[in-house]
Amino acid sequence: METVFITSTLLLATLFLVSNYMVQGIGGMAKPLRQVGLFLLNKAPAGLIDLFSDKPGSGTKTWMRFGMAWFILATISMFLGIWHRYDPSALNSLSSIGWEYDDGSMLSDYTSIFFSTALNYLLIGAALVSVSRSSKGRLASEASASMIAVLITASTAVVLITPAIFSFLTLENEAALLETLRNISLLLIGSFLHIALLINVFITIGEREHDTLSPTTWFLVLALVAKIASMHLLFFGQLLDSTQTAWMAERVLTGWVPLALIFAVAYHVIPFSAGKPVWSESLFKVNLLFLFVTIPPFYMTSADAGELLQNLGAILMTMGLLPILAGSFNMLATSRSNAASIVKSPGAFAATCAMLLLPLFAVGGFFTAMDTFVGMDKLGSMAFTVDSGFMYTIGSLMMLAALFSSYPLVAEKQLAKASNAQLAVWFTVVAGVTSTIASLMGDFVEQSVTSLEIEDVIAPSGGFFLVSAALFYPIVLASILAALSMIHTGRPNNANAVSTATQSDIDSYSLVEGSTTIRTLLGRGVGIDTQLHIGAVEEDEGGSMVIEVSAQLHNDEVTEHPVPEELVMLAKFLRQSKQTVVEFFTSIDLDSSGEIDGFEFQKALASAEIANLPPWEMSRLVEAVDIDGNGRINLPELEIKLIIIGNSLPENEEE
Repeated sequence: METVFITSTLLLATLFLVSNYMVQGIGGMAKPLRQVGLFLLNKAPAGLIDLFSDKPGSGTKTWMRFGMAWFILATISMFLGIWHRYDPSALNSLSSIGWEYDDGSMLSDYTSIFFSTALNYLLIGAALVSVSRSSKGRLASEASASMIAVLITASTAVVLITPAIFSFLTLENEAALLETLRNISLLLIGSFLHIALLINVFITIGEREHDTLSPTTWFLVLALVAKIASMHLLFFGQLLDSTQTAWMAERVLTGWVPLALIFAVAYHVIPFSAGKPVWSESLFKVNLLFLFVTIPPFYMTSADAGELLQNLGAILMTMGLLPILAGSFNMLATSRSNAASIVKSPGAFAATCAMLLLPLFAVGGFFTAMDTFVGMDKLGSMAFTVDSGFMYTIGSLMMLAALFSSYPLVAEKQLAKASNAQLAVWFTVVAGVTSTIASLMGDFVEQSVTSLEIEDVIAPSGGFFLVSAALFYPIVLASILAALSMIHTGRPNNANAVSTATQSDIDSYSLVEGSTTIRTLLGRGVGIDTQLHIGAVEEDEGGSMVIEVSAQLHNDEVTEHPVPEELVMLAKFLRQSKQTVVEFFTSIDLDSSGEIDGFEFQKALASAEIANLPPWEMSRLVEAVDIDGNGRINLPELEIKLIIIGNSLPENEEE
């Protein structure tokens, strides 16, 4: 049997067992394993982990901060790489410290490491935000997550600086030593670090408040499992000189894992910002299932195999377009359900643009990857250009989505410099597409001249690469703008997102002659810090006049809170069914505690056929009703909100 069949069977069996564990659990062993896992996360390695904070959100913020630093390095190195294609001698002065730029291969390798590390940090960090928010608002061990982030950067840095160190030493078999060190640091050590992170995620989702697993959780867990397994397969495949094992592992690391992480972030950012559930559960299942049983059309290498394997690989690569198209369409349809909110949010806008452009790069990648896979090489270096364009356009947009949407959530802050964030998204969209097109034109000219087989003729493609480098530069600026926005978002003097969500946006109210109640004040949006003016007539500095209205409230500049559509539908449902709020609340208070949580509220809305929202979207409704900010809804809070909504509704449908 071909080695690739054995490798793929083992990999799929591992993914199936993990999926079954996530759905069915492991019975009575769950609690002991959880205790062992927590002990390992919180105590090992002794002394080192004590250096890191275990405050909620500290681990995910560490992941995203490291990712931002790698992101800037990646964009700068990619700009230099494109410029090097225009002028191969531009960086020769750095050869004195061991950087060999004769053909640009080392720069390409380092750029790949920079970008893959940045993508790993930011997308995993954003997915961890979603997982932790559905599980008591924190990871099982924030300190362990921070420590893993630091160790991954340390192991990657060792690989990057070793060539410069070796250049000052006289060693035999230097290339072999470098390759061995790289495999140990990036693959073997990296896989064990990701195992610790996976244990952290498993314990976290085991403490979730609802039985339902979000799409982000599915993609994150399967991406981590696939990455860990493929890193081991690649290490031992190269060690044992098994080319088919190494080829399969590379397809997983460069295809399955980045796409799964991209969709993990998209399935969190877009529905959260739109305030709507995922448009189609069926498309989500197609997206999830077929992604891990097909071959993605990116970063393909030639298959050293027989005709049967080549035909089978071509079929799987063709089917590899299906999950990409399904996921992209599903997210675009979800965005369309509330386009206004998507456009206002820089993170959601970046993710939506990524989903819009992803099918274009996938189709282009299919043709260039197929040319490489079958060994025709009629398209020259176009496959590399399309793959780079995919990563630096789609990947960069998704990393911006993580920075502009997930980081403010975990930092519990409002996004600072939102205009700069929006500009960074536009820079990335325009620069990514135009730079890729310019590079493709240069590749086409080079390939056309090469195919003529005329000696002493140099392809006039340098101008295209120069234009491509210039067009790519805005992505470098976008990464810097994103870093500035991230820094300002996390500053202590930035607006706190939690407090602004629970406090009133009404600065002052005027009370005139008459009487009212505290419930009426709260119902009208007055907060505990709202300034009350008592008097018959009042004139402010701007000359606006408050006219006396008996027993009423008045405010010249009232900003109304947006009322969720589901609450309006609930108010209509109670009116049509002639139920009181007390009767409705009693029927959904399953544990008779006098308060209901998001799960009970979710079931009530679903049974009333008002809305079937996923668990991770219920926090929006709970916050809209929850006056005291304890995360639960009591009867007075629900009654106040529904009375306000009911008073604003017409008496009958015709009105």
